[in-house]
Amino acid sequence: MTASYLVAAVDPGEAWCGLSEWLLVPSATARYSADHVDQSRKGKLVLLRAVTVEPSVLYRELETLMPSLHHLVLERYSLYPWLAREQGYSELETAQCVGVVKYICTRADVDFTLQDAKKNLKEGRANALKAGFQMKDRVLGSGRFKYRGPDFDLPGKPHRRDACAHGAMWATTNPRSPLLTRRQVPQ
Repeated sequence: MTASYLVAAVDPGEAWCGLSEWLLVPSATARYSADHVDQSRKGKLVLLRAVTVEPSVLYRELETLMPSLHHLVLERYSLYPWLAREQGYSELETAQCVGVVKYICTRADVDFTLQDAKKNLKEGRANALKAGFQMKDRVLGSGRFKYRGPDFDLPGKPHRRDACAHGAMWATTNPRSPLLTRRQVPQ
């Protein structure tokens, strides 16, 4: 196999977090044959693992991954005005989780990208579908942002599927992704 690039994506949370690990193989011409969850049609984008874990387990997993990791994609925490009242007196544990993950990356000298949940989750899933990943039609989002669309065909809590969407979005659209050349970057 040719040079590959390891990317992790994190969907942070108060009680549960999603973690996905991706292998990006820019010059692949055939599908990857080693153990993995799913991959793109030509094997350039390989989902190695996707798990839902508690924050403390996430931190340990990341510490283990850091020596071999090239990049990390992390969902940005934003307090939306319509949820501000609900978060009153909260210790904002999801925001704390984001801070710990950023600290782990900084200490290990691993670059990271913060990604908004809005739009990126939906587009990341759509990009994965176009690339040939196994998807399932589900109701996604919440409240006034609820919609029906493709989602990774993984059972269990949605956090790991959200982490997969963040990873797929970064790998297929970010100019720093080794899968894209300057000509291929979406406008």
